[in-house]
Amino acid sequence: MTSVDRDTVRAVSDLPVAERRDDAWRMLMAGPEPARMADGLAVTSLAAVKAVLREPNRFSAKKAFDAVETGYPLIPLAFDPPEQTRYRRILQPFFGPRRIRALEESLRAQAIDLVEAVQARGGCDFVADIAVPFPAQALLSLLGLPLEDRDRFIESKNAALELTADAAGELTLTDEERAARVAQTMALGGYLTTLIETRRTRPGDDVLSEILSIDGDDRLSDTEAMGVCLMLVLAGLETVTDALSLAMERLATHPERRRELADDPSLVPAAVEELLRLDPPAPFLPRVTTEDVEIAGCPVPAGTLVNTHLTTANRDETCWPRPHDIDFHRPDNPHTSFGVGVHRCLGTHLARLEMQLLFEEWHRRIPEYAIAEGTSHRARLVRANIGMESLRLTIPTA
Repeated sequence: MTSVDRDTVRAVSDLPVAERRDDAWRMLMAGPEPARMADGLAVTSLAAVKAVLREPNRFSAKKAFDAVETGYPLIPLAFDPPEQTRYRRILQPFFGPRRIRALEESLRAQAIDLVEAVQARGGCDFVADIAVPFPAQALLSLLGLPLEDRDRFIESKNAALELTADAAGELTLTDEERAARVAQTMALGGYLTTLIETRRTRPGDDVLSEILSIDGDDRLSDTEAMGVCLMLVLAGLETVTDALSLAMERLATHPERRRELADDPSLVPAAVEELLRLDPPAPFLPRVTTEDVEIAGCPVPAGTLVNTHLTTANRDETCWPRPHDIDFHRPDNPHTSFGVGVHRCLGTHLARLEMQLLFEEWHRRIPEYAIAEGTSHRARLVRANIGMESLRLTIPTA
C-alpha cells in the first residue's frame, strides 16, 4: 500500500499526502493513539477527536491560535468560552440557513457564469478558474461588495496566507517576495478598515452592516469587527476553495460517481457530504491542553499541542461501513469536517450552499470531463489546510 514505514512518521509532512492521501490517512490510523509526532500529539479516532473538541476549556483553541500572526483576533475561531460563546451568539443568526439561502439566486447565477465560461473553452484549471473565484465572489456577495474587487481580494488573501506559511517554515520567501506579501496584506487591512468605517456610517443591505449596527453590550468594536472580517477571508475562502478542488478531483478520478451526479442531480447534497467526509479541507484542528489530561488512557501534560485529525475520524468503520469508499447513498453521514462542539464552523451553511450550487450547475452543463492527460493532480498541505495545487480538466466537445 505504501513505501513509508509508519514508525518513521514524525509529522504529517512525512506522509504521502500529495499523491496518495488515502494511503496517508490509513497510515496515520494504523499508529497508536495518541500518536507522538514532532509537534505534539495526533488524535485519530472518532471517539477521541469528539472528546477533545467537546471540551474547549481543557483543550484550548485560543492557545493553539496564539502563534498565528494576523494582527487581529480571528473571531470566533481563536477564542475559548466564555468569550467564544458571546461571539458565537452574536454572529450565529447572520449565518443560519434562512439567511444564507437568501444568497442562493445570486450565487447560482454566478456559478452558471463561471461554468459556462469553462464550457465554452473546452477545459480549465478547475482550481484557478472555479474553486478560487467562486468562494471569493460568494464572500463579496455576503458583504455587499462589488464582484469587480474579486481578484485583488484573492491576491491579498493569498499574500496573507503565504506570510503565515513562511513564518511557520512551510514556505520560503525571498526578502523581496516577503516585502511584497506584507504590502498586499496591509492593503487588505486597509480595505477592510475602510469597509468597516463605511458600513458604520452608511449601512447597506448586507450582513456586515447588520452586524455593525448591533448596539448595547453586544456591540462589536472596530478591532472585533476586523477580527470577524479576517476570519471570513482567511479561514473561509481557502477552506471552500480546497473543499471544491478535492471534491472535483475525486469525481474526475471516479467516473462512475461522476455519472451518478450527472444522471441524478438530487444526489448532489448527499454527494457534497460524502466528499467532505473523505476530504476535510482542514484535515486536523489544533488544540493545546490547559491542564494535565488523559487521552485514550494516556497521560498528557498541560501545554501539549494536540492535533485532532478529522480525516481519520471520518473513516471510523464503526460509523461508516466501507469508510474509504465513495458512497452517495449512505443513510447517515455525521462527519466531523465542519468541526465538533462549540467551535463548529460558523460558515457551514454557506460552504454547503456554494458546493451544492456549483456541482449542480457544473454537472447539468458538463456531465463528461476528465483530468487532462500528462498533467499532475497533487494535493498540497499548508499549515492546517489541504487542497489541490491545480486540476486541469478536459471537456469533450460535441
